[in-house]
Amino acid sequence: MILDEDQVLIKKTLRGERSAYEELMRKYEKKIFSFVIRMVRNEDVAVDLTQDFFFKIYTVMDKYNFEYKFSTWAYRICYNLVIDHIRKNQSQVDSLDDDSISPRDLFASENVSREDGFKNLAREETRDYVWRVVDQIPLKFRELILLRYIQDLKYDEIAAITSLPVGTVKNRIFKAKEILKQEMEKDGMLV
Repeated sequence: MILDEDQVLIKKTLRGERSAYEELMRKYEKKIFSFVIRMVRNEDVAVDLTQDFFFKIYTVMDKYNFEYKFSTWAYRICYNLVIDHIRKNQSQVDSLDDDSISPRDLFASENVSREDGFKNLAREETRDYVWRVVDQIPLKFRELILLRYIQDLKYDEIAAITSLPVGTVKNRIFKAKEILKQEMEKDGMLV
C-alpha cells in the first residue's frame, strides 16, 4: 500500500517523532479551526474545541485505519466533538455579531490575488453578507455547506463524516443552496 503525505506523518508520529505530529497539526490547524468557528460561532469555544480535537487525534491515532484518508477520519472526530458540544451547550452557542472574529478572516483565501480599491472592498462586503446568510440557516444545512464548500470535501467524504447517506447529503446541500438563494433574492443580492 502506498501511503500519502498525511499517512507518512501518522506513521512517524506513532514511532514517537513529535515533529511529524506538529507538521500534521500545522497542516490542519486553520481548516479545523475554520470549520469549528463556523459551527459554534464563538472564538473562545472554537479555540478550545480545536485544541481538544488535536489532543483527541493524538490519543486515538493508533486506531487510525490506513485504508482510508486521514482527512475524512479527522473531520469525523472534529464533527463529533463539535456536535457533542453544541448538544450540551445549545444555549451558549453565540453569533458572530459580537465581532470577536471577522467573517472575512475566515473566508480569506491565499489563492485570491490582491486587488485594490473598490473591487477588494466589494468582494469583502459580499463575503461578509454571505457569511451572515450562512449563519442564519439551520445547523443541519450549515454544517454540510461548510464541509462541501469551505473544507472542499466530496459528497462521500461528507457522508462518512456525518454518518448520513450520500443521497441525504446531496439533498440537504441542494436545500441549503435553495435557502441561501431565497435569502439573497429577498435581500436583492441576486437578480
